[in-house]
This record gives sequence, C-alpha cells and structure tokens, in this order.
Amino acid sequence: MNTCDLVVIGGGIVGLTIAREWLLRYPKSDVVVLEKERNSLAHGSGRNSGVVHSGIYYPEGSLRAQLCVSGCQLMRKYVTEQGLWIDRCGKLLVPPSESAFESMQILVDRGRANGVEIHQLTGKEALELEPRINPQFDRALFVPITSVVDPREVVDRIKKDVIKAGGVIRYNTAAGSIDSQCGIVQTSVGTFESAKIVNAAGLFADKIAKRAGLKTRYSFQPFKGKYWKHKNIHFKMRRLVYPVPDLDLPFLGVHTAHNSNGEVYFGPSSTPVIGRENYQGLQGISWLDGLSLSASLVKKFFQNTNGLRTLAIREMKLVRLKGVCNELSKIVSGVGPDDLERSLAKVGIRSQMFDQNGQHLVNDFVVVQDDKTIHILNAISPAFTASFAFARYVLDQQK
Repeated sequence: MNTCDLVVIGGGIVGLTIAREWLLRYPKSDVVVLEKERNSLAHGSGRNSGVVHSGIYYPEGSLRAQLCVSGCQLMRKYVTEQGLWIDRCGKLLVPPSESAFESMQILVDRGRANGVEIHQLTGKEALELEPRINPQFDRALFVPITSVVDPREVVDRIKKDVIKAGGVIRYNTAAGSIDSQCGIVQTSVGTFESAKIVNAAGLFADKIAKRAGLKTRYSFQPFKGKYWKHKNIHFKMRRLVYPVPDLDLPFLGVHTAHNSNGEVYFGPSSTPVIGRENYQGLQGISWLDGLSLSASLVKKFFQNTNGLRTLAIREMKLVRLKGVCNELSKIVSGVGPDDLERSLAKVGIRSQMFDQNGQHLVNDFVVVQDDKTIHILNAISPAFTASFAFARYVLDQQK
C-alpha cells in the first residue's frame, strides 16, 4: 500500500496543474499523478491548438467564463515568466453571413460583461490587422488578448514543475477500481491510499467516476476534430481568424490556427464519433462502448439535440477539400483545395458530457465531489486556457 496526500488520475494539463497547485499550497505533501499513457501529450493536451482564449463566448456567471478569463491571464503570465513561446496575435471574428450579426452583438455584450477588451471594426480596419481576411459584410470583431502558445512546451514545463516540487508522475499506470470513501485506488503497479483523489481523466473521466460509485445524470458523447494544413510554408497569417459562431451549435466553426514554426492550419471539423480515442479509421473503438455511443448518437441525431443533425449536415460538407475551402472562403481569402493537405497529427477528440435529464450537451465545466474524490467530468474547451485557474477552483472546492 502506497500512502499519499493526493492522487490525481490523469496526467494531462488539467491533472498536472492541479498537482502543481496542490504542491504550491502544501509543499511538504506527497502527490502522485497516475497516467495510463507513456507521456502527458497523447490526447487533448498534446493535440490542442494552443490558443489562449479570452472568454468572450461564455455567458456571464458561467464557470467557463469565470475560469477562462482568469485562466487566460494566468497562462500568459506563466508562459512569459518561464520564457516559453507565445504569440500575442489577437483574434478577429468575421461574420460568415448576415444572420451572424445578432451573434456578434451577443459576443460584444458577453465579452464586456466578462471584462474582456473587444473592439467592433469596419472591414477596412480588419484588413489592416490581417490582409488575408474576407470582410464581405464590412464588419468584424477584434479581441487583442487572445494568444497562441506551444501546448506541448507548456505541458512539459508544468510536468517539470510538479517533479521539481516533489510530485511523482507514474506513466503507463492505469487506474482500476476506486474506493472513494476510503480513498483507495487500485492500479497496475500497486494500491494507493490517499486523503484526496482527483479524477482528471479527460476522455475517461465518466468511466473513472462510475468505478468510484458516482451516479450522475451525465453520459459521454465524443466529437472528433480534424485540421488541414497549408502546404506553402511561406503562407503566413498575422492574426487568428474565426467565424462569428452560430450560438445555437456547440462548436466554433472552421477557423485558422498557427504554431511557433509559422505553419498555418484550418479547422477543426466537429464530427460525432463512437470511440474515445478514435483518431483514425477504427482505432480506439471499444465495441461495447461503441454500440452504446452509436445508439445514443442515433437518438440525438433524429431529435436534432443541440442542433446535432444540423451540425452533421454541415460536417458532411467538410469531407471534401472543396467543402473546407467553401467554409473558409466566408472568412479568409485566397485558400483553395490545392493549397491544403490533411494533418494526420493534428486530430483531437473533445471530451463532452450529455445531460440525460435535460437532453442537451453540457456547455459548462462540471466538477462533482463525492466522499474523498473530486470528479472533473466536463473539461471541455477552453480547459487548456483555464487550466491554472481551474486548478485553483478545484482545490478551493474541496471539503
């Protein structure tokens, strides 16, 4: 029996920042992070776009708004102090149609309510910030604080912080059965007894919660996001460019992304899938889990839950490069099918919960405490941006 003060299940950025925050608060404590993969980058933390979001999308008072706004500041501060790469490029939001004008005003109102600097621009003003945009309706929004970091570099530095502070990270170690009342976690390398357990298992958080005996109204519905890379290494963009989103749908639409090498990507798609790690083909599909997810997805499709049928129709257009470019052309000029190639490395799965009582996708973070265990059930975007603030919030909630 290994005894410790904190066991964190999940070694992605959410789990690592929680371990780091605990060690900052309790420097002499014993902290163990359990991660089933061989590193912290196999899933969402390593496949993230690295965008540090501002918090304009989320309704005032929501947990996402609160933690994204403060998390953005904390992430930018951390990256700067650590001397890591950051591009303080800002984000332009361009209306893809006249029907987006109402959403633009909602975003302005939300941004200001959440304390985020946001500017309304003419098309000419937007073009001065980013010559490649398509300001077809002579309107745009600009959010200066939005930035881009290297997610793999950030996660690696946080991991080193945890180890330097005395924490232990056990890779290739999957959590098995959990006794939440006694604080006991069975693993492939032994048993851990802890005063506190945090379930930050991302794509498997709901399964870990069930093993711990937690009963909730939530079920799991994963979505795959794919990106396309611009082939020309000389094609650069000064700013991030996003469409003004359809606020009735749970995703932001095809937008631009770039990295520290200056490579430019477009995406993501938002395709419902039947596997928690279904990055390619039939990879990562558990047939028992797949059958359950398939049945649930078919039901949501016919009921058009959260506009899923509408979303699916939109996603079908992204099967062909011409469809991707048609979507892009609404916000960016001069990108054609011959310019793009699929990025096999830049594919991610969104860890998304569904509320079975309300029959809707859960669009806020969900944190539930049960006995000695804190379960982070819905660490959806912008969990990467919010991670430092999220860690503080989670530990502040502990009983």
